[in-house]
Amino acid sequence: MSRIQIDCHHTCKGVCNALERALMREKEAILEYAAFRDECSYPDVKAMLNELIIRQEKTLDLLEKTKAELSAKFEVLDQIQAGFEHHV
Repeated sequence: MSRIQIDCHHTCKGVCNALERALMREKEAILEYAAFRDECSYPDVKAMLNELIIRQEKTLDLLEKTKAELSAKFEVLDQIQAGFEHHV
């Protein structure tokens, strides 16, 4: 597996690069496992690939939940900062 360079400045203003890359990778894995499953005629392998898809979907859900939580935190921080700037 190739190592992908992530440029993270810890500002994550709106979008976290690491989360975006992880989301993209999980979506690609799900599509790839589904394609393998659809081409396979051996029931045990199809079942194993279905299990992998379910695991990837759970990981995808976790990443999307984390992304939403970070977005909400940044929105609150932006509102607080805007309030300070408005009073200055």
